[in-house]
Amino acid sequence: MLTSVKKAGGRIILRINENIIDMKSGEEFKETLTSLYNQGEREIVLDFGSVSLISSHGIGKILMFYKRLKEAGGQMYVAPLNPNIKEIFEALMLDRLIPEIKL
Repeated sequence: MLTSVKKAGGRIILRINENIIDMKSGEEFKETLTSLYNQGEREIVLDFGSVSLISSHGIGKILMFYKRLKEAGGQMYVAPLNPNIKEIFEALMLDRLIPEIKL
């Protein structure tokens, strides 16, 4: 999975440069998030700007990591979502758990 990581305003911004988050890329996504978590990062922004589809496996990884961050007193955010991903987040009510912020 192609990702880029930068820190801004005390938050980590994880930009996903893939078109689809599926089973294979979902595992790589999880490994990247776990690495950031193990480095002590607790405020993470997911930038899905290039993503047009997230599989159920990818959604599961997002939810699993969201729970882990919340239990550690952290927070997950999403950068402004494209219409396809926004629709998925709204249908699954993820928009109620994970706030959308502007970068």
